[in-house]
Amino acid sequence: MSMNTFNWKVAGLSGEGIMVSGLIFSKTSSRHGFYIFDYTEYPSIITGGHNTYQVHAGIEPVYAQKEKLDLLLAMNANALVEHLDELTSNSLVIFDSSDDKINIAEFNLPCKSLDLPMVKLAKEMGATRLMGNNVGLGASAYLLGLDLEILNSVIHDIFARKGQEVVDLNHKAAKAGYEFARNAKAAGQLGNWDFAAFEKQEYPESRVTFTGNEAVALGSVAGGLKLFAAYPMTPSSSVLHYLAAHEDKAGIVVKHAEDEISAINMALGASFTGVRSMTSTSGGGFAYMTEALGLSGVSELPLVVFESMRPGPALGMPTWTAQGDLQFVVTASQDEFPRFVFAPGDAQEAFEMAKLSQELAEKYQGLVILLSDKYLSESRYTAELAVTKLSHERHGFNQNPVSDETGFYPRYKIDKENAISMRSVPGQQGGEHINNSYEHDEYGLATEESQMRISQMDKRKRKLKLMKSEIPQQFYSGSLEDEITFISFGSTKGPLLEAQRQLAANGKKVGVLNLTWLSPFPIEQVSKVIKESKRVVVVEGNQCGQLANLITQETGIKLEENYRRYDGRPFYAEEIIKFINK
Repeated sequence: MSMNTFNWKVAGLSGEGIMVSGLIFSKTSSRHGFYIFDYTEYPSIITGGHNTYQVHAGIEPVYAQKEKLDLLLAMNANALVEHLDELTSNSLVIFDSSDDKINIAEFNLPCKSLDLPMVKLAKEMGATRLMGNNVGLGASAYLLGLDLEILNSVIHDIFARKGQEVVDLNHKAAKAGYEFARNAKAAGQLGNWDFAAFEKQEYPESRVTFTGNEAVALGSVAGGLKLFAAYPMTPSSSVLHYLAAHEDKAGIVVKHAEDEISAINMALGASFTGVRSMTSTSGGGFAYMTEALGLSGVSELPLVVFESMRPGPALGMPTWTAQGDLQFVVTASQDEFPRFVFAPGDAQEAFEMAKLSQELAEKYQGLVILLSDKYLSESRYTAELAVTKLSHERHGFNQNPVSDETGFYPRYKIDKENAISMRSVPGQQGGEHINNSYEHDEYGLATEESQMRISQMDKRKRKLKLMKSEIPQQFYSGSLEDEITFISFGSTKGPLLEAQRQLAANGKKVGVLNLTWLSPFPIEQVSKVIKESKRVVVVEGNQCGQLANLITQETGIKLEENYRRYDGRPFYAEEIIKFINK
C-alpha cells in the first residue's frame, strides 16, 4: 500500500446513492487537507446498471485515478464481480452479506474483507435502507484514519436542506459504521490488514476542489460572463445546472433553451448587444450549432462555446469519455475564419482558460471554443486559486460612434493597419449598422461584389497574426535526457503526469508535453520539443490520431508512434507504464 496516498471506491446499483456517497467521502478527504482526484462511471439510464465513484487522495498532489484499490466499499454482489481485478493482497473489501445474499467465499478474494451489516445497522436506528451507505462511509473513515467529526460536517452540509432529523440519522449511521469497524479491528477480524494513515494536513484558503465543469462555470463568471444559454447534453449539462443555481449571486442571466440552435443564437443575440455570452453542449449538440458558428465569424460577434466530448458517432456512449471531436471543432462551419480552440488539462486550467476565453472572444471579436471531455468535466480536482478579480476591462467598443454620409456607421471598416474594427451596440446614436449572416460591406449591408468580398475575408484573416501572438508556452515537463516524450492534449495530462511520477521513482525518465492551445497552434514549441526528443509518442483518446494529424498539418512533422484509447474509458497511469515497459 502506498505510504502517501489512498485509493477508495464505492460501487453499486445506479440510483441508490453511490454518487452522493462518493462525493461525501471525497469532501471528507479534502477537508483533511489531502489532495484529491475523483473519477466516476455510470450508465446512461436513470436507475439500474452499475455505478462507481473513486477517490484517489494523498498528502502530495494526485493527478488521476488509480487502478489498484486500497479499500472497496461493495454495495452489492455485482460490485465484487466488476472490481475483483482491482484488488491486491493489500486491499480491503467492505460488504454486507445479508443485504445481497453475498457468500464471500465464492469470490476467492485475494485480500481481507469485512462483513458490515450496513442496512441492518441503519434500520435499527430508524433510518432508511439507503442510509446504510453512510454506515459504510463511517467504517471507511475509521479504517483509513479519517476523523469522524469531519465526515459528519460533510454529511451535514450535504443533507442540511432535508432537515435536522435526516442529518441526525445519517450521523448516527456513520457513527455505527465507524464503531463497528473499530471493534472488528480490535477483535482481530481484519487479521494483519492495516493502513498507515497520514495526519491531517494544513488546508490553505487558496485551495479548492471542483469538477472541470464547475471550474469552467466559475472561470467564465470571473471573465465577465453575463448571459449563458444552453440545452442540457451530457457531459456538459452540469455547467448549466451550476450557473443556474448561482445566477443571482453571480449577477448573470441563465437560459435553459429549447434546443442547441436556440441556445447559440440567444448567445449571439446577447453578444450583439455588447454582453459577454456563452453556450455549452457536447458533440451532437455542437453539430446543430455549426451554422451559427459561421454567423459569429462573418458578423465578428464574440462568442464562447464550451464543448465537452463523449464517444460517438451519433449518440454514441453518452456517459463515457473520448477525445474524438478535435478535428471537428478546429474546422467546423462554412468556409474559413479564425477561431481560438482551447483544451484545458485539469480543473485549474479549466478555470483559467474559461476566464481567458471570455476576454479573448471580445478582444478579437470572434469565436472561442473551449474543449473538454467527460473525464475532465465530471472528475473532481484539487486546485490552488487565489482570490481573483472579475474581468471588467472591455475591448473594441466605440463610445462615440459617428455615421458617415451614408447614414450608417462603418462597423466593418477596412483598415489595413488594424484588423479589429470598433463596435457599436443597439441604441447608440451614430452607430447604426446592419448585422446579418451575409457577406457584407463596411456597414454590414449584404454584398456579392468581388473586391469587397476579398477585402472582408482578408480583414478577418489578419486577426490570425494577432491571435498567434497570444499563444503561451504549453505545459512541458521534460528534459533532453528523457527516454520518451509523450505529447497529448486536454485531460490526458493527468494520467501522463501520474505515470511520469511513478516511473521517476524507479529511475526512468519520460517527458510530457500537453497542449491546451490547438488553434492557433503552438508550432514553434511543438516542433522544437519533437526535434530535441529521442522518441516521441502521441497519446490521445480517439481511434485515428487526430492530434497526430494536426501536428503533421501544422508542423510538417509526421509522428509514427502512438498510444490511443477509444473504448470510452480514460487512460490509466498503470497502462501507460506497461506500454513503456514493452
